Order: sequence, then C-alpha cells, then structure tokens
Amino acid sequence: METPFKPHGYNSLSPYLVVDEAQKLADLLKRIFDAKELRKYERADGKIAHLELLLDDSVLMLADSTAAYTANTTMLHFYVPDVHATFQKAIENNCDIVERPNEKDGDPDTRGSFIDFAGNYWSVSTQK
Repeated sequence: METPFKPHGYNSLSPYLVVDEAQKLADLLKRIFDAKELRKYERADGKIAHLELLLDDSVLMLADSTAAYTANTTMLHFYVPDVHATFQKAIENNCDIVERPNEKDGDPDTRGSFIDFAGNYWSVSTQK
C-alpha cells in the first residue's frame, strides 16, 4: 500500500498568500465563500505562521507577513455556485468592485471581480 504524499482531500497545488492581517483575511473569506478553517499555527507573538482554509474543493494557505516574507498580492479565479450572491457578499464586506457579474459574448461563464482589503484580485464565475 502506498503512503499518501499529501493530506486526504487536498489538491496537489494550493495558492499561498502572505498578507498583513492574515486572520482578518481568513475571516473575510469565511463570510464571502463559506470557507472552513482546516489548520492554524501561530507564532509566539500571536501572528499567523500558517493557516489553511477549505474553499469548496480547494485549499488556500495564508500567513502573516514578516520581515523575511513580505506581504504580496495576487489574482485568483474561483468558480462559485451563484456568482451574483458571492459578489454581493464581497461588496457587503467592503471589497472594492472591479467589475459587476456579467455575461460576455462567447464566454460560457457569468463573471465578476473584486479586490479584498489586502489588495488581492478575485475573479468569481458561475458557468451558465
């Protein structure tokens, strides 16, 4: 029997965000995406050394920035069951609108986008 090389239920590739206020971002993602916290490790100063969130079938990893690992921003795309409801939750939680959900010719998705307080760009879509 083979020894598993990754935790059960994890994808092989997980985005890893280093941000200022990682717990604040985790709480935001719980409200917008109904993310579930899997594991969390804190440093002696109470800052997050490593936190894992399950968003649908994917794991997103977070950590608080340090002098050695400065905060960064990224762009993420996430398929959700209802792009309009998800987008509305983001706006209600003070995310900045980039583009309201819409349909474009030739695109099988309805998609919208927003930016969270940490500067990450989120594209959310539901396939029609």
